[in-house]
Amino acid sequence: MANYYYLVSSLPMLSLDQDLPMPYSSFLSMCKSSMSPSDFEEISKAKLSPEKGAKNHLMRKWEDYLTSVSSTLKEERSRKLGWAFEKGEYVADQALKQRIHEAVFNKNPLDGEMEILALYFDFLDENTPFDGFSLEALMIYALKMQIIERVRAFSQEKGRAEFRTLYGRIQEQFS
Repeated sequence: MANYYYLVSSLPMLSLDQDLPMPYSSFLSMCKSSMSPSDFEEISKAKLSPEKGAKNHLMRKWEDYLTSVSSTLKEERSRKLGWAFEKGEYVADQALKQRIHEAVFNKNPLDGEMEILALYFDFLDENTPFDGFSLEALMIYALKMQIIERVRAFSQEKGRAEFRTLYGRIQEQFS
């Protein structure tokens, strides 16, 4: 597996509470010019919603984690709404279950969603390889960039405006 010393060392650190240093598309362009076609194909598969059946060990681990989180989210959301639910995949990590429970039952849905994205970010931090100049390290960087992009897409003002629009339509239907 190739080491990408120059590419990785040219990338700034990422933090969930800061803006992206560059657009994700610029990051992919940098990768494309620095990687073999097969490695670029692999990094292109590093997505927040990956296709099932990844060949890369890190991406299989990511898929499994997303499945665990999704299963627990469905269970907690069903519980919150008082719906019957089918027990999903057993999740042994009680700390993970507790964080998801707190996110789902948070009074502010935006804060709850931010907690779920923080879970993803923390998982990636915990699974960063020792070789920080590897393809897997770049895949984690790519996933973190996508998480930050999603965080930055949230806007309380846009959310309030959308709520008012939807609520207004509902009021019109019953007037």
